[in-house]
Amino acid sequence: MEQILSQDEVDALLKGISGGEIEEPEEHFEEEEREYRTYDFTRQERIVQVRMPAIDAINDVFLRSIRSSISGALRRILDITAVPMELERFGAFVRTLPVPSSLQIFKMEPFRGHALFVIEPKLVFALVESFLGGTGARNVRIEGRDFTGIEQRLIQRIVNLLLADLEKAWNSLHRIQVQYVRSEINPQFAKICEPTDVVIINRYEIDMDRAVGSVTLCIPIANLESVKQKLMTTFQREQSEEDIKLKNVLTENIKNVPVKINVELGKTVIPAGDIIQLEKGDIIQLDTRKDELLPVFLAGVRKYMGSPGLHRGNKALLIKRKVIDQDKD
Repeated sequence: MEQILSQDEVDALLKGISGGEIEEPEEHFEEEEREYRTYDFTRQERIVQVRMPAIDAINDVFLRSIRSSISGALRRILDITAVPMELERFGAFVRTLPVPSSLQIFKMEPFRGHALFVIEPKLVFALVESFLGGTGARNVRIEGRDFTGIEQRLIQRIVNLLLADLEKAWNSLHRIQVQYVRSEINPQFAKICEPTDVVIINRYEIDMDRAVGSVTLCIPIANLESVKQKLMTTFQREQSEEDIKLKNVLTENIKNVPVKINVELGKTVIPAGDIIQLEKGDIIQLDTRKDELLPVFLAGVRKYMGSPGLHRGNKALLIKRKVIDQDKD
């Protein structure tokens, strides 16, 4: 039987709730009904695509180099274009690679870790056929077979060119030494970093008349931590031999420019009347002690601190340290 409250009982109940005399029951939420979930800030799902001007400049140098070297090796004109740089998880990148693929693992000393060159299988067969005098446009069955010894040796010639050109391009920013490690066919054996690590993906499309394929450079971003600031700043162009010679000449000329050097022994304040009455042998008391260092000025700028003394009967100054901060030192 249902119990119906009277109007007086309803009014008393509402008054008790509003006055705090009666506690409202807490609403219970199941774990699945919550509108929030645990988030790990160290493993963000979304990767922010940052711009690295130095990487873009290195890619331009590398693109010009491989266009010349690969065309010279195949003795034919190739059209090579670069795809804009991307940041991606290594695990997601590996899942896009077919089997077999030409996976070339190498090191970039002094950077830690390994990097990866990926050559598409259809491009591998097109390059091999071009080396052997063909057009490179013949359709070859890729799935279910490995690369033969001859194919691997021929493609190694291209890999050597890629590594040499990569080292040359990077030396414009930071001097490195590229070392070839090994070659793999199955992507699961080319684990250069953890699947959740972020990698830099640079892809280069190679057009050989009717055959088109890509070469992909994969570098874990953690490997480049030591030059991260250089990658984020505006790239400085590579200096030519003429620039280096001119810089050396200017440096030597600046070193030979005569400058005026002054050493300040101390300071004091003397009335004009006392100055007029000064005679030979009078002593002027300065504000410096005997053990204090004296400032040395070059062209009016304080550069060094030193102590006075005698050297071979001549008055001399022994430089103790260089002034780094004009306001503090």
